[in-house]
Amino acid sequence: MNRQSEEPARNAAGKQRRRRAVSRAVSSIGIPLGLCLASTAASAQQVTLYGTIDTGLTYISNSAGGKLIEMQPNIMWKSAFGLRGSEDLGGGTQAVFDVSKTFNTSTGADYGFGPSIGLSNDRWGTLTMGQLNDFMFLSLTVQRWGPELYSMPPYNSSAGPFTSLGLTFGSTDFNGTAGWYVFNNAVSYRSPTIDGLTIGAMYAFGNVAGHVGRGATQSYGADYSLGPLQLDAAYTFSRSADMVVDGGALRNWGFGGRLAVGSAWLDALYTNTRNTGLGTGVQVLSAGGQFPVTRNTVMSLNYHYDWANAAAHSYHAHQISAGLFYGFSRRTDVYATLTWQRASGNGATAMVDYTMARSSTASQTVARVGITHRF
Repeated sequence: MNRQSEEPARNAAGKQRRRRAVSRAVSSIGIPLGLCLASTAASAQQVTLYGTIDTGLTYISNSAGGKLIEMQPNIMWKSAFGLRGSEDLGGGTQAVFDVSKTFNTSTGADYGFGPSIGLSNDRWGTLTMGQLNDFMFLSLTVQRWGPELYSMPPYNSSAGPFTSLGLTFGSTDFNGTAGWYVFNNAVSYRSPTIDGLTIGAMYAFGNVAGHVGRGATQSYGADYSLGPLQLDAAYTFSRSADMVVDGGALRNWGFGGRLAVGSAWLDALYTNTRNTGLGTGVQVLSAGGQFPVTRNTVMSLNYHYDWANAAAHSYHAHQISAGLFYGFSRRTDVYATLTWQRASGNGATAMVDYTMARSSTASQTVARVGITHRF
């Protein structure tokens, strides 16, 4: 049975962007993924070769009216290899860079690079330029989930019956928390952490002659950590044609947090999305957590409630996700996930994020088993 994509011309590009996003995000919170190699140049240098391979089988209960079972790579993590490095410039300052190459484990096709370069200082923070993520992803997903990130399936992200938002990828990742949208020509600053607080800002130039703001994106984030408590907030306003169609503008903002309870984690999130030109908007409430089952096994649970305003047909969606993850080692995991979504409203059809396959009815169930290896 062939799957009918909601945005067929953009599927590969969309998946590529999010997978590059996750890799850069993981590096930004200091999770080691590879082998460190030290050079003996005049100034101290460090280069890390890293990579991830992910693949598995996905079952979709309704894809344009039919059931679908497919080999689907690059869901939990992108399959990629890359280099990131730094050079000590003295005085607490380093030059930093990151570049990666994404590939499809099912076909062998490769996708391209996601480069960034900048300067980092222990006292003044980090300034980065290149193709970058906004803080809806970096703060509300990477920082908020923190150690939960490795066992939170991307199917937890937002999608559903909200195509009236006028986004490039339909309703997929409409609030930007899954990292589908990355921004070219971007400059980002992230402060050092002071008394548990870190702030950041990003500006992506539209590069349109005579119109400085046309096609541009601005984003801001704040993250606060106090013992077992993590609090995060973010705001993004984008006129990028890579995100909004027909010259529109999208405003996203939200806040959330994570709380450690013994060896478990609880998390919650609120986001507000609005196309300022069309007047369509969707709000999201999400809650979940991660719970140890055995020494090497964890379970994740998540619930979403999404509701649209009258301009977006007053559609609603409920979504429940569960995942079970077993770690053979620090580098190799196997996992199984199950997600169910129910949409409501006249003509509403369900679509779980990352399937890019819209149901012909108001409900959709997605199940997956897979394996991930990091090196």
